[in-house]
Amino acid sequence: MGCAKLVPMRPTIRSFHRDEAGDWVATLSCGHRRHVRHRPPFQLRPWVLDEAGRASRLGTAIECRRCAQGEPADATEAPIHVVPPAFGDDEGGEPACLAPFVCAECGAVVGPDEHRPGCPRAG
Repeated sequence: MGCAKLVPMRPTIRSFHRDEAGDWVATLSCGHRRHVRHRPPFQLRPWVLDEAGRASRLGTAIECRRCAQGEPADATEAPIHVVPPAFGDDEGGEPACLAPFVCAECGAVVGPDEHRPGCPRAG
């Protein structure tokens, strides 16, 4: 199974920190970072303004433009690599290649129609 045939899932928010300008930045499970600003009327993210709101978004899937462009993870942020135990070393690519392609519901490394039996995302 090659990476080119897989459909990536969106990374999730791991943590938050402020940048040098004081804006909130989300650290993503893919190893990238993304600004999450609340600047009405263009960017509506009131949840970023308080600690409880940010905490409620930990683990939430979010678009990563840098992943979509094929950029490597930031050097200071290690991506979280999850390869299900059923996916043996002799069955595919490197974990870094497969990490964005793991179904959050069933843990399977998936393509368009490759979920485990009983997975709610199975088509």
